[in-house]
Amino acid sequence: MRGQTAARLATVAAAVTLLVGCSSDTSPIPSPATIASAADCLAPQVIADLGLRADARELSATSHPDVPDPGAVPAGFEPVSVVECTTGERLTDAQGVWDAITVRHLEGDLAPLLAALAAPRSTSTGDQLCPATDVAASELWLVDALGRAVRPAPPVDACGAPMAGVRAAVAALAEIEVTHYRVHLAASRATVSPTTQSTRLPTPQPTARPAVG
Repeated sequence: MRGQTAARLATVAAAVTLLVGCSSDTSPIPSPATIASAADCLAPQVIADLGLRADARELSATSHPDVPDPGAVPAGFEPVSVVECTTGERLTDAQGVWDAITVRHLEGDLAPLLAALAAPRSTSTGDQLCPATDVAASELWLVDALGRAVRPAPPVDACGAPMAGVRAAVAALAEIEVTHYRVHLAASRATVSPTTQSTRLPTPQPTARPAVG
């Protein structure tokens, strides 16, 4: 009887430990974001936050200077459109295959997005068991009527994934323009060519078919 009681207590303790490990707490709202002169998906901070490294020559500090860190939407800032920066696309040119950043200009009712951005954000309070995700990395800019922009810090769940409310609000906006920009050279022609040639050599030569008796 004592053995069964001990086993039950161990099971309960394990369940409590699992729940504590998966629990989350509410983190404070970040400081207000600094307003930038314009939205820029190719700024060095945005590229780094998207998990890429800039190799393209046109991504110079002169063309794409530093931008402020993400934060809460500042009071009095009234956005009228959104610029979304995402990864996942690849471009091919004479130099090779590039990891690209996709820039989407979006318009529509921003009230749901602003509400989702202001929602409480969670932080993990223990060992978190998080599922794998195939959601593309994404950064947002909110743009006002003067072209000025801020980088909001979207709330995330205890695993660090963007909250569903933010994703749904962005998906509901109308896409006005889409552009792809090369950023990181994932495979150069110099490294790809020898492999390609080795798979093609030796070139098959025509041979005479043996006579069939």
